[in-house]
Amino acid sequence: MGHAAHARNLERVLAAQPDIEATIIPITFDAVPVMRRLPGLRTWSVRASWAARAALRKRFRQGPVDAVYVHTHVVALLVHDEMRRAPTVVSLDATSRGFDSVGAPYGHRRQGGMAEAGKRLIHRRAFARAAALVTWSQWAADSLLRDYGTLPERVSVIPPGVDLARFRPAPPVAADGAVRVLFVGGDFLRKGGADLLRATQDMAGTVELDIVTSSAAPPVPGNVSCRIHRGMAPQSKALIDLYRRADLFVLPSRGDCSPQAIAEAMASGLPVVASDVGAIREMVRDGENGYLVPVGDVASLRRAVETLIERPMLRRAMGRRSREIAEREHDADRNNRSILSLMTQLADRPAEELAWTPGSLT
Repeated sequence: MGHAAHARNLERVLAAQPDIEATIIPITFDAVPVMRRLPGLRTWSVRASWAARAALRKRFRQGPVDAVYVHTHVVALLVHDEMRRAPTVVSLDATSRGFDSVGAPYGHRRQGGMAEAGKRLIHRRAFARAAALVTWSQWAADSLLRDYGTLPERVSVIPPGVDLARFRPAPPVAADGAVRVLFVGGDFLRKGGADLLRATQDMAGTVELDIVTSSAAPPVPGNVSCRIHRGMAPQSKALIDLYRRADLFVLPSRGDCSPQAIAEAMASGLPVVASDVGAIREMVRDGENGYLVPVGDVASLRRAVETLIERPMLRRAMGRRSREIAEREHDADRNNRSILSLMTQLADRPAEELAWTPGSLT
């Protein structure tokens, strides 16, 4: 959902730029054919980057291109020659090595030594061919520098941001009844939904849960007050209404990178309780606009939720702080204009300054 929301925000900003003629090429899972000859060619990385290469070649045949933006780096793995044709910005929410550190709950496992070395070389090659790299977080940027030898001046940290006009706080109302807790996570188990259900047991009457997920409806204990919402599209009115009716947002992810749902909750003026994993600590400042809890620690999760239930003034103060951080750091319009500005700067630079050489891999 986060990548889909980012694409929509970027398209909306592009539509408001009369001096930019944009070609948008979606690389969706359903649109990428399965390559059946060799098992190794069936992976999403190969399929997506192969499709991107074919689409870019087709676009180059249609006329000149000043700059290219590719999200994510997985899609860029096989577009080396295309990156020579026009300066290319590669955007990513996590590097492959960074994902290794959070990937177990996704079902991800590292391979053997030779396979991992080959994978690292392929990724380094893609990063080196890019004219610039944009990461969603400092966490991802640090991995580019540490794990792939990327020069700091080639990396910009630009969070994807949120449409602040859509996601905004609801008018204040007098506290009345149970505290509404919102959870938004497509993969219910990986996003910590089961931990949230355990943490809120015996809170019926005090807490009402709204769970938004694309997973099969989870079993809800009888002592938990909960509503399950399925099939909600990113940025839909129904989803935004849930944010605006909530008092507190909770996302105790077992594995994650930079969850867009947290940024949406912050823009909606909600305090956030989340697991300290991936880049989440760059969004949730512990004790400032919410609380960070250890992954899988249901007792700590329950204490954090109870604190914000019992202290409504603290809850509202943290919610205001969330909105302030969102306005300063997660404005999708401003952040996406920064990406377009970067692409314009690259397009204006002499070609020899952007040329890739084999030495950049050493």
